[in-house]
Amino acid sequence: MQIGKLRHPIDIQKPEYTQDPESGEMYETWVRVAREWARAEGISGKEFVAAAAEQSSTTVRVTLRYREDLTTSMRFKHVGKIYNIKAILPDNDHKLLVCMCEEGLA
Repeated sequence: MQIGKLRHPIDIQKPEYTQDPESGEMYETWVRVAREWARAEGISGKEFVAAAAEQSSTTVRVTLRYREDLTTSMRFKHVGKIYNIKAILPDNDHKLLVCMCEEGLA
């Protein structure tokens, strides 16, 4: 892949947990780890009915430069959309990562 195809700026976010001092309840917030140039392309989409509500999800392939610290507990944010990382597939040379992500489901 030519690096010129990595033209979409994405934010890599990780969850951070904080505790409310009064109630003791834990809150999840998302913190930006880095901004990377990547290629985001839609692969497939599906619609289904769950709990009497129509929902949809989209599978997105995100390709970016290799990073050691990327895990499936993280997510990407691109143009206001959230992509939950489902699988991380490195290439043989450890130059690029292909991440299979899902958008549309919490």
